[in-house]
Amino acid sequence: MSYIGKEPAYGAFEKQNITGDGSNSQFTLTHPVASASSILVSLGGVIQEPETAYTISFVSGEPKITFSFTPTNGTKIFIIYLGRQALTQSAASLTADPTVDSFTGDGSDTTFSLSTTPALPSKTMLVFVNGVFQKYTTNYSVSGTTLTFTSAPANSAVIVAINMNSTTEVVVGTVSNNAITNAKLSLSYAPSFFTGDGSSTAFTLTESNHTQNTLLVTEDGVLQRPTTKYSVSGTTLTFVTAPSNGVEIGVRYLPFGATS
Repeated sequence: MSYIGKEPAYGAFEKQNITGDGSNSQFTLTHPVASASSILVSLGGVIQEPETAYTISFVSGEPKITFSFTPTNGTKIFIIYLGRQALTQSAASLTADPTVDSFTGDGSDTTFSLSTTPALPSKTMLVFVNGVFQKYTTNYSVSGTTLTFTSAPANSAVIVAINMNSTTEVVVGTVSNNAITNAKLSLSYAPSFFTGDGSSTAFTLTESNHTQNTLLVTEDGVLQRPTTKYSVSGTTLTFVTAPSNGVEIGVRYLPFGATS
């Protein structure tokens, strides 16, 4: 969707929870967004593919998300607003929304062409296969615009690759040259990984000043719902229920604290 002037602004990485009722496929969004790629949508813990699983529109002036199917009664729908208005890159551009590429596996191909080149693929890429979070180096790598999996995704597997379009030169508002750096803003999507033991509920994060709304947390690749499944205090990530023994816990640190 196009806008005259600056697109609608909203806080960085705000969330919205919706519960399916088995009859409606369209729901009202809390904030207007520029496109389906401006939000991250999880349905029952599985990441949904923009423009395929859902689309964005305005109905009677209200922003709407419309699914290509009807979510079943009781299904938890979790939406993260990616907050692109909070950040502007250097140069004249107002920056871009995260770029979302989707592919379909055929059981043999391991390489896929991205539409944009990630500046820091190990820290600014989110890759999912059938909704399951993939681990950089272990499951895939990126060189230029080529996404390469260590093993070919299965036939008909839905592959979603999100380039957060973060660079080493990100500034907020109008500031002096070199006054704000990527390190100061912690604009990193670098992950932490832990292994559940069936009893521990608390894990120590490598970055501070985060809340449950500025993290993406997965268990064996399945996205977890903030507050309902976990909370954050300081550098401690605490689960409501201890992850099972051997479960891999992944944490992605998202940019936070930026305001328009």
